Amino acid sequence: MIITIKIEKNYGIETAYPSCDQSRLLAKLAGTKTLTRHALDTIAALGYTIHIEHAAPKTFAYLAGA
Repeated sequence: MIITIKIEKNYGIETAYPSCDQSRLLAKLAGTKTLTRHALDTIAALGYTIHIEHAAPKTFAYLAGA
């Protein structure tokens, strides 16, 4: 089974946010809104494949249509 997460930096700290229904359920099971490195290691040990969703870089280009 594959789960998808999104990595974002918050104040210089990388944080893994769930991006699919399965990863959201696993975060809920862990009692957190994000997935820690330890949780991701445990999820991988259970046989899950972790896919990292790549977000488009945030630039001023998105303001062109505003």
